Amino acid sequence: MSALPLFILATTAIFLTALFAHSLGLGRLKFCAVCVTVGLAWLSLLAIRLFGYAVDPVLIGILMGESVVGLYYLIEKRAPAAWQIFRWPYIITMTVVVYLIAGARSGAWPAVWLLALIWIIWGAVFALRKYPSIKKIAERLIACCRDW
Repeated sequence: MSALPLFILATTAIFLTALFAHSLGLGRLKFCAVCVTVGLAWLSLLAIRLFGYAVDPVLIGILMGESVVGLYYLIEKRAPAAWQIFRWPYIITMTVVVYLIAGARSGAWPAVWLLALIWIIWGAVFALRKYPSIKKIAERLIACCRDW
């Protein structure tokens, strides 16, 4: 059996197990069965790869990207509206983190410096958002995903 059908079967088994565990109400743990499945899948594949087995890095990257977006939506739901100004710094930072975890190393330090600069700029806009000219910029950054 090739890798993709095996992956589908294995992740479906993990999903059904997580769903069953969730339905049992194990303690006070609140979790999303899909998120647990995706997270366990990429962590397992990454571990398998670290032990020297051939694993498609594209699949790991896709799964990690799904986790980044899932966490993004969770944070977006729970964070105060003012903190949504940090959408772009979060997404681009997590993209770089996934890129580095997936094994790429080229351009790492310039990327880290650019990320630091982005966080500083967005942080300054956040800190100075009470001033009218900066408030306009902050409102545009917050509305980026809402007004389209």
